[in-house]
Amino acid sequence: MQTATHEWLCDRTVPSPFDRRIIREVKVDYDKMAKLYTRFRRVHPVVLERFLTDLSASSPVLEVGSGSGNYISTIRKMIGCECHGIEPSEAMLAEARKKDAETLWRKGSAESLPYRAGAFTLIFCVDVIHHVSDVPLFIAEMFRTLSPRGKVCIVTESEVDIRERKPLSVYFPETVELELARYPRNQHLKQIMRGVGLSAIAEKAAQFAYNLESADSYEREVFSCLNLISEQAHARGISRMSKDLRHGPIKCSSRYTMLWATK
Repeated sequence: MQTATHEWLCDRTVPSPFDRRIIREVKVDYDKMAKLYTRFRRVHPVVLERFLTDLSASSPVLEVGSGSGNYISTIRKMIGCECHGIEPSEAMLAEARKKDAETLWRKGSAESLPYRAGAFTLIFCVDVIHHVSDVPLFIAEMFRTLSPRGKVCIVTESEVDIRERKPLSVYFPETVELELARYPRNQHLKQIMRGVGLSAIAEKAAQFAYNLESADSYEREVFSCLNLISEQAHARGISRMSKDLRHGPIKCSSRYTMLWATK
């Protein structure tokens, strides 16, 4: 399997589904955003529920790109299993440690997971894959550190998810095509999963409705895609959102696609 994985990683004939050169380099200072993440970002309840389904107190779990720790710390508190979070931002890790001293936090990158082979029953990432510089290497690292019959889950957004974001794509339509250039296509991700040896690959939608009552998180650009658009486009979106909020909460829908696979 090591040979097969190596051959896959070296096979650059596989066409990329997106080209990051078509968008300008986005510099988001996640150290500066850490407190905003703690204040505004929350778990997606459907995604969390599905993570919890097959876990027990004896299941070691890793979240890659754990941010300020919402998902993995909630799993630890609800299941009581050994939980690990890896994150490149020191400030994000500091926020995570403040809310949960028992989860095992570590600084590191998705492409070089500092864990032994076969360490985890579940490895997951939530809305992180578009930030990963070498996706095939990351997925190979997940395979390496996953236990036999363990599961991985990449929580991402399909083209439909991005186009139907509410409120992001409604109030900031300029983000849509730019976001489609950032996110790897699901078919490409599944192809890489198969290439490293993962099986039983399944694609499941996760969606829930909620009411937006404040524009604060959008004004503060807590969502990285808002750094892609012009200041004028951002201001237009905030103006429209604020005007609509004066008439009451905005009906919204949070959509993700969960790509599951088994070792």
